[in-house]
Amino acid sequence: MQVDAQLPTPSRSPTWWWFLIPVLTIGFGAFVMVFLGGWRLKSRPHIYAAGGYLLTTMIYICTTGAMAPAEGDPASDPSSGFGLVIAAFVVICWLGGTLHTLILQTMVARLAPRTKPIQQVPVTSDPAIAAARWRSIRRAEARQLMQHDPGMAWELRIGRPDLQGRQYDDGGLIDVNHVPADWLAHVLDLPQALAEEIMEVRTRRHGLNTADELVVYCDGMTPERLDRIRDFLVFRPL
Repeated sequence: MQVDAQLPTPSRSPTWWWFLIPVLTIGFGAFVMVFLGGWRLKSRPHIYAAGGYLLTTMIYICTTGAMAPAEGDPASDPSSGFGLVIAAFVVICWLGGTLHTLILQTMVARLAPRTKPIQQVPVTSDPAIAAARWRSIRRAEARQLMQHDPGMAWELRIGRPDLQGRQYDDGGLIDVNHVPADWLAHVLDLPQALAEEIMEVRTRRHGLNTADELVVYCDGMTPERLDRIRDFLVFRPL
């Protein structure tokens, strides 16, 4: 008997091409990609920035249409108002929009695990390895569910093994912002003092956002210890 598995593995980002849109459209497509990135990240500041790029584009179109000088007209000089409008658009929408899109495509690429098929592994070769691999797959699926359907993820109690009556198997995920200290210590095999420190830090900071913050704010968390448990951690906002 064999099973196919999908595990997170390094692969080319699905958003690698985003920056080409503002580059190839000379900045006219910047507002589209910034809006897309802001919508995917659910970030109002980026969405508002997309509106700014759109407004700049519309002002450029209307202004240059009204100011376009005839050939040989002194107004065609780069130092004229017409030239300044073009320069402002190039800096804001072409250069600035491309840089903004590069940043957004990297942020969006980090949202979802990128997966590709791995070789088929006989279940009978080692039941313990097969079980661990299956639970890893369940964790990846649960993370995607948290990203794309937070309401259902909450209803299924993903990351909350401390709650009774839970039926969904999320592969052992732990919601660091909500699980009690005793469960953090038990499930993640952490010292009780460290588990209590994590609970104190998450309360003081109104929740943690990433696993790396545990090393920054918790004296008892080392990079080596974090590497062992990183795949089990999720951070639902408080």
